[in-house]
Amino acid sequence: MGGLALIFFIGLYIFIARKLFKRFDGSRYKWLVIVLIVLVPTGDAVVGRLYLKKLCAEEGGLKVYRVAEHVEGFMNNDREYWIEEYGYQFSEDLPSNGVTTRYSKQNGGIVREVKVSPESQYRLLLKHFDQKKTYRYSQYLIEEIASGEILATQTQIGFNGGWVDKLIAAISDGGTSPAWCTYTEFHNPAEIVKRTLKHKGE
Repeated sequence: MGGLALIFFIGLYIFIARKLFKRFDGSRYKWLVIVLIVLVPTGDAVVGRLYLKKLCAEEGGLKVYRVAEHVEGFMNNDREYWIEEYGYQFSEDLPSNGVTTRYSKQNGGIVREVKVSPESQYRLLLKHFDQKKTYRYSQYLIEEIASGEILATQTQIGFNGGWVDKLIAAISDGGTSPAWCTYTEFHNPAEIVKRTLKHKGE
């Protein structure tokens, strides 16, 4: 059904465009009509992508405001990963009801402790926002727990497309496929953690 509706709207637009073109054929406004026919379905998409470049430069990418030294561990959702791959002494889940699960390096292995009081001074969070608007944001951030200070952010921004893209997505039920910023650092938590939370072995 979605494909038929899409074909219908494309056909309708071509029909209206041809009618307008014929009406102004020979008129001094002919080229203006052609430009409008092209820009109506594509204009906001072009402008949106140009503005995306501005947002990428100003708001996106990795930004480190303060580096923390001698960090033994931190809160995150990747558990043993940071101990095994990056040499931290412990890793804690985000707390629930004031307690957490802690993974720590002990006697050459990793020990799991359940319902213990948190020891982390810092936490790694992933936030998504503006998902249903023109631009969507995905942001890793490192926060000092006691003060709420943001030590670093790594932000990826996507453009959800113009009105035609959104119409096609709505008709096809496939969702939008955003255009994303391009950075030298891949959008993953490893970069922001390595740059911001320095452990004793570094």
